Amino acid sequence: MAPPPPFEDTKLGAQALAYVIELYDELTVENGAPTLGTQNQAVDFIRADPELRLAVADWAKNAGIDEATTAPRQRLPFDALYARVRAFLEPTMAPSVFSTRAGAR
Repeated sequence: MAPPPPFEDTKLGAQALAYVIELYDELTVENGAPTLGTQNQAVDFIRADPELRLAVADWAKNAGIDEATTAPRQRLPFDALYARVRAFLEPTMAPSVFSTRAGAR
């Protein structure tokens, strides 16, 4: 039996979603997740690219996303996966409510 197409691989979908939420959290410095539409688009972006699929699966193995822990969160590695997904996410992100305008005092 052939493996399911990437869009039907629920484990990969969960791994990609966990990665997207972690990256969004790092980029916004806010404890939250991107909107549902943004989440879905970013997960589809990862699933559509064979290199990103492999990279997110490798990340998930080492990140222990299926395990509960009280250990401090590990930052995501600054690699090709990080750069490409960040470049995809940044245009969709609203400015942080905690950011200040340049020159404001």
